[in-house]
Amino acid sequence: MGSLTTAMLSVSRTRKAMVGITGSFFIQAFIAVSWLPRIPEIIDNLNVGFAVWGIIVGIAGTGSLAPLLFTNTLINRFGTRPLLQASLVLSLICVGSLGFVSNPWLFFVALFLQNFGFGIYNLAINSHSVVFQNRIGRVVLGRFHAAWSIGAASSAMLTGLFAGLLSLEYYLFWVAVVATVILFLASSQMLGPREDGHEQERKRAEPVKLLRTPKHVIILAFGLFFTVMPEVTMMDWGAVFGKKVMHLSPALQGMPYTLFVVAMIVGRLSVGRLAKRNHFSKVGLQTALLGAAALTLAVSLGTWLGGIDPLLALAVTALLWIATGLGAGPQVPALFSVTGSVDGMTTAQVMSRMSLLNSTFIMVTKLFMGAIAQDAGVPFVFLIGLGAFIGAAFVSRYLLAKHRATQANIDAFPITSPMAVINEESLEA
Repeated sequence: MGSLTTAMLSVSRTRKAMVGITGSFFIQAFIAVSWLPRIPEIIDNLNVGFAVWGIIVGIAGTGSLAPLLFTNTLINRFGTRPLLQASLVLSLICVGSLGFVSNPWLFFVALFLQNFGFGIYNLAINSHSVVFQNRIGRVVLGRFHAAWSIGAASSAMLTGLFAGLLSLEYYLFWVAVVATVILFLASSQMLGPREDGHEQERKRAEPVKLLRTPKHVIILAFGLFFTVMPEVTMMDWGAVFGKKVMHLSPALQGMPYTLFVVAMIVGRLSVGRLAKRNHFSKVGLQTALLGAAALTLAVSLGTWLGGIDPLLALAVTALLWIATGLGAGPQVPALFSVTGSVDGMTTAQVMSRMSLLNSTFIMVTKLFMGAIAQDAGVPFVFLIGLGAFIGAAFVSRYLLAKHRATQANIDAFPITSPMAVINEESLEA
């Protein structure tokens, strides 16, 4: 592939595309997290309880499900770049309006449409990035995932800094405006429709009915759910925990999530080094156990010390939030590095099917999280994250046993390109 891809993409074109894709991952994460540290303010603006809030964010999550049924078709027809530009603009408009909305029903509509746009964007940008990886013949997906985490961490920190300086509505409005400019500057450097391989994907695609989803793909979907759920828990409830349980000031309420996501970046960038000594699944198993232990201690000590001294609670739990992030960071790369599919399915189809099931699981779980926070208390919400770490450990153990049984040698990210057809050999890996 090396010589062929070198001829297909020049060095200068490769560099431009790398910058464009990295910037697009960064800005999407920045937008997605921009309002999360200020969720307590939003809940107050809507004048709803935790149970109703959980229903709003849970059902609004269905907005990300529908695109999974047709985005692959749109990619085949129009290519990835135009699709991700249009979808993120829709999400930007919705994010920019969230601070101005005080009616729970209108907020639900805005959040639903935001998730709808993100659903399209996520599949488009991931399909685009894996095609690019195959074109250059080098593993670069880890860099893009790290860029997403950096964007999320930057957004969380900036949102905290502006909490006391700029009102919620105007902060989100200007985030949307600036992000729109950055989006088009970055995406203009990405591969165009004539370069992203969507024509080849159209020829290779073979439909697989939902009810005939292979068992292995279902297991991987559960694995994906377990690996992303700790991060989802921290994104949705980290700031609420900081306010309601640790009693932190508005400027510090986002610190638990900020520490967590910064550590996630380190964890993601360390996967390659860790895997030089151990198989990816063993890395996933060990870090999942680390995350489970750290999260348990962070929530327990934060709850206890928050009623005594908020700053003491933050100081004592800071390293634990970091350890939780280090445990969560390698999970998704480790899972993707050993996953395969079924003969005749393109990787884009497998990704869509896994994402569809994963998003459904997350939506249902979020409904329960709001009810748990309302009835049992915010700290008990993090039992979901703890259970996810444990579930990720079991899936990693299963994949590790499968690897040892077949003596597979998986030491890199899988070929997850819309143009790649996965066979039974990759399934055995």
